[in-house]
Amino acid sequence: MNRKNILLLTLVHPDFLPPVYAVAQSLRDEHYNIHILTFDSFVPAQYDLGPNIVLESVGKHYDASTIERLKLRNKFKQRANELMKDDPVSVISFCPFSFHCGLKVKGNKPVIYIALEIADFSLSVFLKSPLSNYRNLSAFKNLHKAALVATPSIQRSAWLAGRCHLDQMPETILNTSYITDNEDPESYRVFTEIVPAEFLDKKIILYTGAVNTEHCIIELIDAFDLANDPQSALMITGVKDNPYCNQVRDLVAASRSKDRILLFPYITRQQMLSLQANAHIGVCLEKEYENNVRSKMIAPNKTGEYMSKNLYILGLVSEYMRPFEMKGIASLAETATKEDISIAILDSIKAVSKEAYKVTIKNFVKDYFSMQYQLKPVIKFLKGLSK
Repeated sequence: MNRKNILLLTLVHPDFLPPVYAVAQSLRDEHYNIHILTFDSFVPAQYDLGPNIVLESVGKHYDASTIERLKLRNKFKQRANELMKDDPVSVISFCPFSFHCGLKVKGNKPVIYIALEIADFSLSVFLKSPLSNYRNLSAFKNLHKAALVATPSIQRSAWLAGRCHLDQMPETILNTSYITDNEDPESYRVFTEIVPAEFLDKKIILYTGAVNTEHCIIELIDAFDLANDPQSALMITGVKDNPYCNQVRDLVAASRSKDRILLFPYITRQQMLSLQANAHIGVCLEKEYENNVRSKMIAPNKTGEYMSKNLYILGLVSEYMRPFEMKGIASLAETATKEDISIAILDSIKAVSKEAYKVTIKNFVKDYFSMQYQLKPVIKFLKGLSK
């Protein structure tokens, strides 16, 4: 069968926006050649996506000056335009910047917009980031030009339909992972190389992602100390050199559980996946704020990655997280206090002491919570193009 081409555009590297990888791999299985155009990763390292997927970066966008970023974005648009010569059947964009780029280079090809990032246009914060806010507003005004629109939660889809006065509701494609039976043979070796030997027999509670107040990392450490379970260990990745992370380091150093807490900087994707594959509990303590539209409609990438590795979820109560609790594969804290989180920690440790939890997660992922299943609206649309 001759494979047709699809062009994927994303400003944020897929290392930090993993649903892009999952979309690419799922479409590759539907007999498409995939070209992903992006900018550099914070932690560049070779990651094997398998055949028929090309990942191309046009440069280092992070830590660049405004002028340098504008030049890089122009280079990105030029390269995207060149890639249209490969006659892709569609362009798929994942953020306001890449959506604009897709509309400019698409010619007569349809643009699919999977809006993984959501932000309202707000005059109160316009001066803080004029370019980003202008792109957000422009994306809203041009959303009707997309051939198909999707978001990673029902709440976001409903909000976007109202905000942009759409004639129909965007599709909902949950932030899930690409599921494969092929386990990485190097996973456990990589795990043992970066984790102390005394951690290997513990119930491991793992957080992967940005370390900041929005994700309750300090509350997590306090709650882990309060739970005081000697058979558990806590691992946190993404610790940088900034005031909040310095506070995290100081808190761990003063903790009575410090010998069972391990802090990592940003690590490679292979290392992160090896941690997930060998941990027991995945942490997703993302806060919702009443005055922040984006935070009231959380759709964390982490839940998809955690569940693809059969991790039980430790989270906060929200509309997005509640179904996992109802399935018996998550323990949710009622509030973001250390007391409530510590109760959820103890509940989750108790849950993963029974091996049956992995079967429940595996069945949930296979039947529903995988990108192969969630991407059905896009696959159906693409198949319709050839009729």
